[in-house]
Amino acid sequence: NDGTSSVVVAEGAAWLRRHWFAAPGCYYMFFRVCLPFVRFANRTHSTTLIKEAVMKANTFIAVVMFLCFGCTSQQSEQLTQQQRDQIKNEVKVVVDTIVAKAERLDIGGTIQYYWDSPEFLVYNPDGSRSDFQALKKLLVWFADSVSAFTFATVRDEFPVVTKDLVIYVWCGNDELTLKSGDKIKYDPDAQTFVFRKLDGKWKIVYLHESATITTQKAGKK
Repeated sequence: NDGTSSVVVAEGAAWLRRHWFAAPGCYYMFFRVCLPFVRFANRTHSTTLIKEAVMKANTFIAVVMFLCFGCTSQQSEQLTQQQRDQIKNEVKVVVDTIVAKAERLDIGGTIQYYWDSPEFLVYNPDGSRSDFQALKKLLVWFADSVSAFTFATVRDEFPVVTKDLVIYVWCGNDELTLKSGDKIKYDPDAQTFVFRKLDGKWKIVYLHESATITTQKAGKK
């Protein structure tokens, strides 16, 4: 509901300011593919539809980008176009690797790209939160429960905030097919990921998603 979404936006913005803006190169983002697994598991296999308007995701993104750019505009302006392109390409390589592994259902191979820290945070479509340990458990669930994953990209972007901080925004639709035969569809789906360069490697440190979710039980159309 609107109240829950407002809380998510407010808490997300406060968390970013508290944890990132205090560091040299404040930040924000994640990996679009693992989010379907996170959000479905958080629904506890219920058939109840969880509907979050994509507009609310865009609102959250706008708040985050406003805070980030307001704090780091001077640093960002110092980057040349060539530097920006190189940074985007580095992050894109990571995203493409994660996607390729997920399509092969090798989701366990993606854990190395997440920030192993108590500060790692995921906001799910229903407003719930997950930490790194919860994410690892959900990856195990995915490996045991999912037989196929498909997605279609409508639009994606890689805004560069600083040399060590990149926002990845993905919009499109995707579908999970479970081994039980049930299908979970997210259409439309908007996901925002934050990548931060830590010890020379790009890591997913934060993510947020809004989606309209429908469930099709096995044998039904």
